[in-house]
Amino acid sequence: MQSNYHRRAFLKFLAGSPYVAALGGIRAFAQHAPELAAVINDPKEALDVMSFEEAARRKVLPGHWAYMSSGVDDDLTLRANREGYRHVQLRPRRLRDATKVDMRVDLFGTTYNSPIFTCPTGGEGSFHADGELAVARATKARGTMQMLSTATSTAVEDVNAAHGRPVWYQLYAPDKWEACEKLVRRVEAAGCPVIALTVDNTTGRNSQTYLRTRPKDLNQCKTCHESGQGPTARERKMYRGIDLTGVNTQFPGMTWDFVDRLRKATSVKLL
Repeated sequence: MQSNYHRRAFLKFLAGSPYVAALGGIRAFAQHAPELAAVINDPKEALDVMSFEEAARRKVLPGHWAYMSSGVDDDLTLRANREGYRHVQLRPRRLRDATKVDMRVDLFGTTYNSPIFTCPTGGEGSFHADGELAVARATKARGTMQMLSTATSTAVEDVNAAHGRPVWYQLYAPDKWEACEKLVRRVEAAGCPVIALTVDNTTGRNSQTYLRTRPKDLNQCKTCHESGQGPTARERKMYRGIDLTGVNTQFPGMTWDFVDRLRKATSVKLL
């Protein structure tokens, strides 16, 4: 009786785990166990993009991995995203000439080899020594689009040079218009064809899994960040030369009026 109780308690614990849920639930846990045990040593061994996940986890510092791998609200967003992709299916057509497959896509006048692109991720230097430059070289080699984060650890001009053509730019708008405008003008001058205004973080994030799993002792972070909590706005390359006195790099007061002002202030495509 006691062993049955403990078994049920353990299964209840698994059912509530965000990590198990991210894999598709308890039923999928056993199916994924062999995959988690096998770690690829060479990119050529990857069967799909998720094959890189465990290899990356073992290479990256725990605090950085927690930031990369978690969602918000107990990872509900992460699970919702993965569940959403399960509803997207390819429609194969048979007896077609597969020697002439063309995945190219035209986006705002620029042709890319594939509709798949790299999303903006802050501080990519935390995951690879060359950071955004490594991503730029990879996307250039594949002829795909790269979107650069506002919290990039590499300046947009250097990324554009490595990418071979201007990247798209994700904008987390500061709450002071003068600071925002200078950021936009720099992106325009770099030749970026698209600005993606990002509004998921205007009032902050409830990143529970990240806060639970990052190291308790953040003193080691001070070797790279003056606060020990991650890069401050002044440490971010895209804010250099901009007066951030009294500026909040999150904008809780953002409304459609701001979007309209931004639309009128720039000639590039605004998403």
